[in-house]
Amino acid sequence: MNRVFTCGPASEAAATLSLIARRADALRLNIAHMTTEKLQQWLDRLVELRRRENLGFRIVLDLQGAKVRIGRLPEVTHLPETVELFYGEVSDVPGMIPVPTQSVFEKTEPGDCLLLNDRRVILRVTGRAGGRLQAAVEKNGPLSSGKGLNSPDRVFEMARVTEHDASAIAMSKEIADLDYAVSFVADGSESRLFRPLVGISHRLIAKIEQRAAFSHLAAIDAVFDEFWLCRGDLGAEAGLRKLGAWQADFVKALPGLKNPCLLAGEVLGSMVALPNPSRAEIVQLYDAIQARFAGFVLSDETACGTQIAAVMQFIDYFFADDQS
Repeated sequence: MNRVFTCGPASEAAATLSLIARRADALRLNIAHMTTEKLQQWLDRLVELRRRENLGFRIVLDLQGAKVRIGRLPEVTHLPETVELFYGEVSDVPGMIPVPTQSVFEKTEPGDCLLLNDRRVILRVTGRAGGRLQAAVEKNGPLSSGKGLNSPDRVFEMARVTEHDASAIAMSKEIADLDYAVSFVADGSESRLFRPLVGISHRLIAKIEQRAAFSHLAAIDAVFDEFWLCRGDLGAEAGLRKLGAWQADFVKALPGLKNPCLLAGEVLGSMVALPNPSRAEIVQLYDAIQARFAGFVLSDETACGTQIAAVMQFIDYFFADDQS
């Protein structure tokens, strides 16, 4: 099983980073949450770690692609009952949400639903004035900088290479054994945007995060090198009642795909805070293996969780007989 672990604030300490690196097939950097300077620091650390400890893990840069994210704002556990969204990068007020993507304001209409932070926050747009959107909070929850924003009512962005993506590719393309994951792949045409930039020596990973991709899996398979079924944004689009059915549809397609497919999104989600996985997560992991998923991706579990040592201990235990 291929094991991809995400680096973040919780894994910055040298001992912790070494702990996960020794068990990883790949270490993921989510560039949406990093400045250019921070990304360079991480790349330097990981390249040096591979050299110093003679480790063979790959590095994966998770690019933004067509995914829309909010800007920087104070982290909160709950929002006010009503909020405003404005075009911008930064806000000091929790009830004022910056969105650095103009198409959100061009395409959104009163009555539309906006989903933030993998559907943990749901907004209903009530009006617009002065280029800003007013919204009622229908489902309240935690929100912090850089979280995803999407809508069941609109497609905000077509496939694109953001300025941040292009910068990240330029500063990393000379690094060996480095892959690029593209967010919100819809039909495979995204390869024509990213492949000329990354070259043929780097692998392209298609993140399956929207329903449209399910109709084009063969086309995506032909031009990408790996799939990740990402259930965070996919669950936000599908709604929790339908997510299981959508995953089942993807599993049915697995035998016809030539490239490896990895499972992502709260694979061991309870271990962000708890020292043991839930029984449901253990069964889910077993089912994923039986369904021929080639591996899994951990996100918050290793990027911002409090139980990283316990996560690694569980992986050692669960895969004790795995020689892959």
